Parts: sequence; C-alpha cells; structure tokens
Amino acid sequence: MIVDDAIYERLTGKDTYSEFLPTLNEGADREIFDTFIEAFCDRTPGTTFLSYEESDQQLKESFAQIQMLAWGLILFVGLIGILNIINTVYTNIHTRVTEIGMQRAIGMSSGSLYKTFLWEGAYYGVIASVIGSVLGYVCTIFIEAATSDTIQLVAIPVMPILEATLLAVGACLLATAIPLRKISKMSIVDSIETVE
Repeated sequence: MIVDDAIYERLTGKDTYSEFLPTLNEGADREIFDTFIEAFCDRTPGTTFLSYEESDQQLKESFAQIQMLAWGLILFVGLIGILNIINTVYTNIHTRVTEIGMQRAIGMSSGSLYKTFLWEGAYYGVIASVIGSVLGYVCTIFIEAATSDTIQLVAIPVMPILEATLLAVGACLLATAIPLRKISKMSIVDSIETVE
C-alpha cells in the first residue's frame, strides 16, 4: 500500500522508512542476486522488491503492442481511403459512358480521351492528397500535444506526406485507366445508347 508520510506514521507508529537501492556490477550473476533479494524480502515483513529492469521490459512490450495496434489501425483506415478513392473515380467514369461515346463520335481519339480522363484522375488524387496532408498534419499536432501536454507546431512529416500523395495519385490513375480502357473498347453506338 502506498500512503502519505503522515498516514504512514499514524498506521505504523514509525516516522522513518528505509530504501535499499542496489546497483549490480557488470558481469554479476542476476539470478543469484534476485534469489537473495527475494529471500531478504521474505524474511523482513513489509518489504517489497521492485526491479526497474523488469518494469522497463514490460514497458517495451506494452509499447510494441500499442505500436502494432496503431499500425494496424493506420493500414485499415488507409485501405478504406484507397477503396473510397477507387470507388469514386470508377463510378465517375461509369456514369459518363454516354459523354465518352459522344466525344468519340465527334472525333476524339483514344489517346486524347485517355489523356483527358487521366489528368482528371490525377487532379482527384492531388486534391485528396492536399486535404489529407493538412488533416494529417493537424492530427500530428494533436498527437504530439497528447504526449507533451502543450499544443505546438511540429516538424512537417514530409516523407509520409509524399508517400500518401503518390499512393493517392496512383490509385486515382489506376481507377481511371481500368474502366476507361473497357469503355474505349465499346462501340461508339453502344456507348451512346448506354442508360446511366
């Protein structure tokens, strides 16, 4: 039980207590020392033994578990974001089949069609990256504030932002190219007659 000094004195009738803080030399046998300390604590009523080494090991294990959980959450949220981007862009292309058919009917080449829609997909990716980067930076500030109890600007995580940007733009380009390729192989008449 951990109590205030005044309460300790009232409970035990003693106004002092002793601390024993041993430090092992390098190369000392840890098992023999632990056995000695445990036997000492058993012989002396009211004594406890706390190993900072064991506490550090437990903290490291807890930190590793929290880190694994955090990475799992980040990957899960990232996967949902990528699937959302792919769904939005894919749906955008499929709802414009008639428009694509009309553009091909008035003479737009497949190359120009690809260029137009791939640029549009790249714009979606860049816009999503800018919004995500700003919100991610704000989250970074709040996470740092939780660890230091003060809100302050932190270094901008440039590499994670660049990686997320490349991933978002790549997902948008891929989600644009795949349905566009399928639609460009349709006959012009079929694509114009497609009901959205």
